[in-house]
Amino acid sequence: MLSLILDILGTPAMILGIIAMIGLMLQKKSAGQVFAGSLKTALGMLVLSAGAGLIVSEILPFVDLFTKVFNLSGFATSSEAVVGAMQTSVPIIASTSALIMAIGFLVNVLLARITPLKYIFLTGHMMWISSVALSYSLYVAKFSEPMIIILGSLLQGIILTLLPAIAQPMVRNITGTNSIAMGHLTTLGTTASAQVGKLLGDKSKSAEDIKLPESLDFFKDTSVSVSLVMTIFYLIVVIAAGPKVVSEYAGNQNFIVFGLLKAMGFAAGVLILLQGVRMFLGELVPAFKGIADRLVPGAIPALDVPALFGFAPNSLMIGFVTAIVGMIIGMFVSSAVFKVTPLVSIIGAFFTGGVAGIMGNSTGGRRGSVISGLTYGFLLIFLSGFLYTIFDFSAIGVVGVGHDCIDIMVLMLLLKNPTIGILVIISVYILVSYLELRYQKNKEKAATL
Repeated sequence: MLSLILDILGTPAMILGIIAMIGLMLQKKSAGQVFAGSLKTALGMLVLSAGAGLIVSEILPFVDLFTKVFNLSGFATSSEAVVGAMQTSVPIIASTSALIMAIGFLVNVLLARITPLKYIFLTGHMMWISSVALSYSLYVAKFSEPMIIILGSLLQGIILTLLPAIAQPMVRNITGTNSIAMGHLTTLGTTASAQVGKLLGDKSKSAEDIKLPESLDFFKDTSVSVSLVMTIFYLIVVIAAGPKVVSEYAGNQNFIVFGLLKAMGFAAGVLILLQGVRMFLGELVPAFKGIADRLVPGAIPALDVPALFGFAPNSLMIGFVTAIVGMIIGMFVSSAVFKVTPLVSIIGAFFTGGVAGIMGNSTGGRRGSVISGLTYGFLLIFLSGFLYTIFDFSAIGVVGVGHDCIDIMVLMLLLKNPTIGILVIISVYILVSYLELRYQKNKEKAATL
C-alpha cells in the first residue's frame, strides 16, 4: 500500500487528477463532470510532461557538443541525479525519504489548514528531491532512523508550505490573481535574483511591451522567437564542432540540418508544454475551489514553474538566454574560487532561468529581466560549486554530479548545523505567516474603502 501511495505521489498527472476529482466531488458536480474534469486535468499534465520531455531530448546533444567544443571538464548539475544516486547507495536514505515524502505531504495539508499559509505543494518530483535531501542531511548529522523520519517529515511539510508563500507576492504580480502559486525548489534563487533586478531595473518598461517594427512583428510569436534563439545556439555549436563530431549524434544526416531540426524540435516541445499548461490549469483551478471551500479554506495550489510561462513569453526568453550567460560566468568563477567546475545546465537555464526572467520583469521591467536571469544563472553554478566542496558526496557513491536546485543547496547548508538550521526555518515560517496576515488585512481594508 505504501508503495502505491508513493508511486501516486511521484506521478504529477495522477496527483493533479485526484486533486481535481476531490475538488469537483466536493462541489457536488455530476459524475460525468467529475470524470471529464479529472481526466482532462491529468491529460493536461501528461501533455506538459511530454513537452518537457521533448525539450530535454532535443537539448541533450547541444549540451554534449557544447562541452566538447569548449573542452570543458567538471561535474554535471542535476539534483534529480544526485538524489537518485543517494537513494541507490544508502538503504536508510531510500527508506526514510519515502516516508518523509508521504508524511510530509500530509503535514503540508495540515499546515495549510491551520496556519495563514494556505499553499498545497503539488509538484511531485520536487517533493521527492526535497525528501531525499532532508533524509541525507539528517543522516550525515547522525540522527537515528526514527528521528530522521519524524524531523524530516515535519521539515518537509514546513518547507512545502513555506516556499510557495515566499514567491507568491511576485506570482500575484505576474498572473494578476491569487488562484495559483509556484511549487518549486528554485524559489529562493529566482526571488532573490528578481530583487536584484528590481534594484537595478526600471519597472515602467516591461519586456512584454517591447515595440518591434512591423517587419519584425513575427518575433512576438513564441514558436518563432524560441526557434530562432535555439537555431542560433545550435548552429554555433554544430559548426564549431564540425561534421565529424556531430555525426556521432546525427548519423548520416547533414550536421547543419541536424542542428536546425533539433532547434525546431526544442521549440515544438515548448509549444506542447504551453498547451498542456493551458489545458490542466483550465480544469484544475476551478476544481480546486472545492478543496479551498471545504477541506482547506482558501487553499491555493502550488504548481510547477511552466504554469507561469504563458504570462510573460518575452521575459521567459530573456531569462533563458541571460541565465546561460550567468552560468558561464559562474562556471569560470567557481573554477577559480573552489577549484571545481559545475557545467552549464541548459535545461535549468530554460525552465528556471526563464522564471527568473519573468519575475525580474515583474519587479524591474526588461532591464530587471536581463539582470535577474544573469544573477540566477551565476548563483546556481556558483552555489553548486560551493556545495560540492562542503559535502563529500563521493563518500556515499555520488560522483560527477552536483545539485542545481538553489533551495536544496540552502537547505543542506542550513542543516549542516541542524539546531540552527531548524530554528532558522521555523523563524522564517513565522515571519512569512505574519506578512501573509498583514497582506490579507490590507486586502480586506482596501475592499471596504
